[in-house]
Amino acid sequence: MALSLLVFFGISCDRSASRSGGAATAAPGSSEPKAHAEVPASSAQAEPAAATAPAELEPPRGTGVQEFVPLSTLAACKAKSGDIATYILREGMGIAGRADGSFGAVWLVDLKGGDAQIAFAGFDSDARQIARARAISITREPGLRIFSTGDASTVTWFDAEGLAYARPRWETNPPAEISRVGAIGKDVSEHVALAPAPGGALVAAAPFGAERNQLGVFQFAPVDPAQPQLKAVGVTRHTKKPRWPAVAADASGGYLVAWHEEDDGSIRASRFDASGREGSAHLVARPQSGDRSAVATQEAPDKDHRLGLVATGGAGALLLWNEGSTLIARALDAEARPRGAPWVIGKGKWRAVAPSGDGALVAWVGHDGKAEGQPLLVKLAADGAPSARGLRVSDGVNPVKDPPSLAVAGERVGVAWTEAMSPGVSTKRAVLRVLERACIP
Repeated sequence: MALSLLVFFGISCDRSASRSGGAATAAPGSSEPKAHAEVPASSAQAEPAAATAPAELEPPRGTGVQEFVPLSTLAACKAKSGDIATYILREGMGIAGRADGSFGAVWLVDLKGGDAQIAFAGFDSDARQIARARAISITREPGLRIFSTGDASTVTWFDAEGLAYARPRWETNPPAEISRVGAIGKDVSEHVALAPAPGGALVAAAPFGAERNQLGVFQFAPVDPAQPQLKAVGVTRHTKKPRWPAVAADASGGYLVAWHEEDDGSIRASRFDASGREGSAHLVARPQSGDRSAVATQEAPDKDHRLGLVATGGAGALLLWNEGSTLIARALDAEARPRGAPWVIGKGKWRAVAPSGDGALVAWVGHDGKAEGQPLLVKLAADGAPSARGLRVSDGVNPVKDPPSLAVAGERVGVAWTEAMSPGVSTKRAVLRVLERACIP
């Protein structure tokens, strides 16, 4: 196992100076030699532990949020709006918040021949642009993401060489260096989970093994250049055929991992401690209907088979998934065991989740009571219970075209989405709306 893990956790770093600027393209540069991560002895030598026998799975509680208040009617929210970009043709957009209340944003700009530029810009707490848009790189693959990492943002994407990342700053010079995690190819991009890690790094959970029957968990992209570019955490021991994982770093230095088991359609979770030792795997949800079973198949609509996972302010996390069009949340304890029954959050698709205190915020696209396709925002308690009312973040006119993005920046919350620029046209604009976190019902 240890030898295999060393091979898997190879990383090649292309530190290329991309040509920045509003419409400039980014070109790869020279490659540095590959480095390998050391495997924690506790992970490599630990004896497999028996999976915990599942407790009786309670049915989801509640019927979900039924009332959504238009954000524009709440003056205390101090809502501000701005366009991130216009004339967008492709899906692929995201935002990440910073402690000072600002936001980094990424999106794709169509190019001839099937390629797209990865564009980046910065916005303040009132949704005004403060960092000039510039290109980071080029891709034709889905999977563009942005994360808040320390005083900067880290952008990740997949291209022909696999998983790549860069850390652009507000200043356009020097251009962002591009690095690559050579062991994670574009062929597994749909089954790679990414999340912020302590100290400004990122954590990944990716398919591992000849049969893809395990998940490798590791840190990469540290802020401190003295730290190794790749650090192995461990490998799951309880998975059979894991798909569409989610990962989150917790407050104790460990990592929570959740996944779908392709064979039986169940959702399971486990935790790695700070030394890389994995605990038992716990059953979180079992296929009980056609809807839930469809979540764990390639035929699931709108990519809603993906899980949402965030560590909460207390010990534990919240895990979100869809059963058909029904959004479900369940609290996990510090060892990734289900804590209490799951909750129905609402109806819709394309959810995004962000931690907020001891609970979380969740945004999705659904019906606000008047129109379909609206961006909705709801607060979740530490046990996963939704608030009695939610917010309709948009003006309620144009339907959302792509999955929304959600980020917390200090006491400000940003929601971003795309909508048609005008009726009957194919191009879209990406909208950023920022509001006070305290005003969310």
